[in-house]
Amino acid sequence: MFAKVPVALIMKVEDNVISVFSKNDHLENPYNIGDCESLDGSGLYCEHVIKTQKLLSISNALIDENWKDNPDIKLNMISYLGLPISAGDATPFGTICILDNKPHSYSEPVIKLLETIKHSFEAQLKLLHQQKQAFEQLQFEELATLIRGIAHELNTPLGNCITAVDVANLSITNTHQSLENKSLGQKALYKALETMANTNELLTRNLTTCAHKIRILQDLLYTKAQSSKSPFSLKQLADTLTNHLTQPLKDTNAKLEVSYSPSKSECEIEIDLLKQVLFILLQNSMEHAFLGVEKPRIKIDMQDYNGILKIHYTDNGIGIEDDQINAIFTPFYKGKNNHTGMGLGLSIAKKIVTQQLQGNISVIDSNEGVHFLLSLPK
Repeated sequence: MFAKVPVALIMKVEDNVISVFSKNDHLENPYNIGDCESLDGSGLYCEHVIKTQKLLSISNALIDENWKDNPDIKLNMISYLGLPISAGDATPFGTICILDNKPHSYSEPVIKLLETIKHSFEAQLKLLHQQKQAFEQLQFEELATLIRGIAHELNTPLGNCITAVDVANLSITNTHQSLENKSLGQKALYKALETMANTNELLTRNLTTCAHKIRILQDLLYTKAQSSKSPFSLKQLADTLTNHLTQPLKDTNAKLEVSYSPSKSECEIEIDLLKQVLFILLQNSMEHAFLGVEKPRIKIDMQDYNGILKIHYTDNGIGIEDDQINAIFTPFYKGKNNHTGMGLGLSIAKKIVTQQLQGNISVIDSNEGVHFLLSLPK
């Protein structure tokens, strides 16, 4: 029992409300986590510590004119030792304190020990604050990348549309003037109609491109409704994946091999989402990995690890350079060779795995090609 007292608390202040954030489990501790009340004018020991940001030590509040009426006496807490706690950004977090139901003069070693605990807690708060800042910075950078990517993908087709509209307007203006001047000949009319037809085709093609790109972006930004779950064996899953993924390879010389480790237990994973992820990986291999590879090969191996389904996806392609591994799952990643496409496939795959399948996807070191590891809860 810390300092031989029944109560040890960490109090948190938020929006002028002070509450019990953490406590010890002593039977004589009358406080519960979540107990709270307004801070200003409460008369609590902790209010004084927070407002002065200084240590407060009271050996017996019953004989202290300043503290004989404080609310904690109703709970028979008549002695108190407390220190202020700063949050990670140096703003007040709350207090750390110990209380006793009998008179207690707190010695210097006890005060030093409480200060040590305070500094340890503040160090953890600072670390959490730094991690939060780093996460927010990462989110900002990802958002900036997403915005730049969207602008890059849509600028060209929208620019073509604007040009087409300008050409059409000019043709309409010239035709209208010729009509008013009664100088519009059949040849000029045919030319104007041809211009309108060409600009209409250009508009249609580029607006269709925009719509297609926006649909792909929606796959990235919005979570689709989850497919239904049903129990299945690894053999059934292997057969399903083989049937689904063989079709895209039928006009290529790439070989697909799906294997699994024998397991008596069944899985319950949303197969449609898993098929979508593996199709993205397969498509990524076909488009970017097999240039110059004589006998392209893709392997999918599934293993059951005590409630976790491990899926190893490998190919014998050109692989991924080490300095690019951390970037491949970011939106609009196209690699050093600026591959074609929008560069959203792997980011969509990661989103499905982490957000919808509640799992993880990572790149494993490999001597040949690429090696993706999917870890999915069964």
